Formats: sequence, structure tokens, C-alpha cells
Amino acid sequence: MAVDQLKPDTVLSNRYRVVKRVGGGGMGNVYLVQDIHLNNRQRALKEMISSYADEASRAKATQDFSREAELLAGLEHPSIPTIYDYFANDGRYYLVMKFVPGGDLEGKLRRSDGPLGERQVTEWSIQLCDVLHYLHSQNPPIIYRDLKPANIMLDDSITPPRAVLVDFGIARFVAPTEKGVTAIGTMGYAPPELFAGKVEPRSDVYSLGATMFHLLTGANPQDNPLLIFDFNKNPRPCEINPGLTPEMDSILCRTVEHKASKRFTAIEMKTALEEHLKFLDNPRPTKITAKLVLLEPTGYNISFPLEKEIHLVGRIDMHSGIFPEVDLTPYEKETKVSRRHAQILRKGNQFYVEDLGSANGTYTTGYVKIPARQPYLLRNGEELHFGETKLKFVVS
Repeated sequence: MAVDQLKPDTVLSNRYRVVKRVGGGGMGNVYLVQDIHLNNRQRALKEMISSYADEASRAKATQDFSREAELLAGLEHPSIPTIYDYFANDGRYYLVMKFVPGGDLEGKLRRSDGPLGERQVTEWSIQLCDVLHYLHSQNPPIIYRDLKPANIMLDDSITPPRAVLVDFGIARFVAPTEKGVTAIGTMGYAPPELFAGKVEPRSDVYSLGATMFHLLTGANPQDNPLLIFDFNKNPRPCEINPGLTPEMDSILCRTVEHKASKRFTAIEMKTALEEHLKFLDNPRPTKITAKLVLLEPTGYNISFPLEKEIHLVGRIDMHSGIFPEVDLTPYEKETKVSRRHAQILRKGNQFYVEDLGSANGTYTTGYVKIPARQPYLLRNGEELHFGETKLKFVVS
């Protein structure tokens, strides 16, 4: 049911004149207002309307809104909007806060022709890591719990525009040992533990990683919540956006690890992103080296360096003039490896394996078959099965 909107020029609390509606949802609106006591200075007015079926629901909503006011009033950080006032009027509750000019990142992504730039997203993410570290360092820690593009505004009143967290409606103080907290968040951006009531600071890091993933790839995590970050079954960030650096791909994958203990803390992630920003500003002309190490059959100490752009994997056939760089003839007793079985492709510092339509297929770690004629991005330590042979992909 639509929420009635305040008309322009409406004056609330004998002080705030409504200019226009700038956002909102089912439980209220957000308005740009003028503070007539302070030379018509612009403010944001967040509204909550008490329209609930029972008293308990109304009290809970009011409690949440009051908590946001009290929470923000005690915080001071450039990426958190300052709160100035809080009042009730005719069954509606209002929070007066700093007006952040500029749109949110959800809108910016929607208006773009594709994914946003890696350097720009890195800069915003450093700012967000800083504010998350600030929140997590409170005593007790504050867990934001709903970090997503729609809740990140760009304050374009400063140059360059700064990322600002808005809508603290579900943020709360959470003691490190507290269990059974309310599972509130946005599917796709919320980590697994949030829905099991085990929220912790690194839950926000997951949401930041999901947000960065969306901005940098254009793939919306809400389209395939939770499962999208199972990179054994779904594409890694750099497979969706080949323009991403391997370093950013690695950072993103760590932030959305299923287990919170494997993720960065906010300050660790900030440090990693700051180092990455230095790299983007002054790229090092480094070139990684890679090789395939023979694991099975055992008893051999053999590896195949991957120094060219294309390496054929297969068996020698002198009559046909086939001489693979990765020659498995001596190690394949049952000849289940085709003469032109697969190829290893190098693109910059990324390596792919492509099955060439072999008779017995090419498999990766866990014996997962790779579709023929579809290059598959290799990860350090990944195992490859060609017939009866098993090799390990190693980079250094």
C-alpha cells in the first residue's frame, strides 16, 4: 500500500519545510527539506509511518526507528550522515540528518553502459572499509547488516565524491558473544551466517564483497543468492568481466568466502585495497610463470613449463605431425589421451584450459568435466585429468 507523501512547502515541527521527495519505500519516505531556523539549510528528512495491524508491530517499528536515531547520534565519521534532530508528528516519526547530494550506487550502475571502473570501485571500497572498521571498533561493535549498492550514496558536494552509508534502520549493537540475533538483510548481499542468527563483523565484509562484485561485473547477486559465490560451479569475477585484474579477482573471492573465518576483517581488506590501488596507479610489469606438474602416474619428477600463448596437450603422432608441448605419451598406458586432447591458453597473467573435443574428456579438481570448446579459467593448485594422467596447475 502506497505511503501518503508530504506536499511541498509543508512545514514540520515549525522548522522543516518540505522541498521534494527524494526516496523511500513501503514504510515511509525521504524528503529534501529546508531548515528555516538556519537560513534554509538543506537537510534530509527520513519518515516512518505508524500504520501497522497491531500494537506490537507498531511498537517494534517505532523501536527500530528510535534505535537508528540513537545509533547515529553517537557516531562521527565522514561516511556516516550526521543526525541533527528527531521528532514525532501525527503518528509519523522523523529523523533529520545531513542531506547527501548525489545518487546511490545502484542508480549509478543502472545508468552505466556496463560494469563500473575498477579504480573507482576500489577507492569507494577503501572508504567503506574505513567506516566499517569504525563501526566494528565501537564497544560493543555495530554491525551494519544491509550493505548493498542502494544503501551507498555518493556525496558529490566534495571532490572527489565520497561513498556514504545511509539507512541504518537495521544496524545494531552486537556483542561479540551474542547469539540468535535477528536475521535481517538483503538476499544476495547477506552472508549465510546472517540467516542463522550468527552475525559478526565479517558479515559486513561479505556484503561489501557482494556489492563490489555487482559493481565490477554487472552480475546482480540477487539473481542467484548465495550460490553465485560458489566459484566451483559458477563463474569467477574475472570470467564475467575479463577486464578485471587477477588481484581484484582474488580480493573479491576472499571477501565472499562461505565461512566468515576465511574472510578479511574490514581493516585487513582496507589494507589490501590500498595496496591494490597503488598497483593500479603504478602497474608493475610483472609476468607470472606457470607449469603443469605430473601427479599421476606416480614415480615421475616431471613438469611442463607454460611459457607460450598456446600449449597443446596430447600424444605425439609423427605421421600426422602432431608434437604436443605437453606430451603425455610416456605416461598414458591405456591411450585414453587423444592426440589433440586439449590446449592451455595464456592471456596476460591468466591461464585457461580448453578441451578440443577429446574422446574421453578433460576434468578438473573433483573430477568435474569441462565442456568441450569452452575455455575454463585455471586457478593456482587446480588439478587437471587427461585420461589416466593427473597434473597440477602451479603458478609462481
